[in-house]
Amino acid sequence: MSFFEYADHHSIDAVVLAAVACIGFIAPFRYGFRAYNRYLRSKNIAAHGWPVPPLDADGDVIYPSKDDE
Repeated sequence: MSFFEYADHHSIDAVVLAAVACIGFIAPFRYGFRAYNRYLRSKNIAAHGWPVPPLDADGDVIYPSKDDE
């Protein structure tokens, strides 16, 4: 019995199996990219230092909230 024959008889199971297969295929690439991204970010912060306030680590301006004043 092929996957398509099985999917004809069990459509919900087939959708779940296809979703699990897609997630399982994509996960190593996603986590590998994230690990490499964190590695590069730590090297950049080590080389250039942490940005001065009011900037966060990405260089975005953090505006003080009304409650802090």
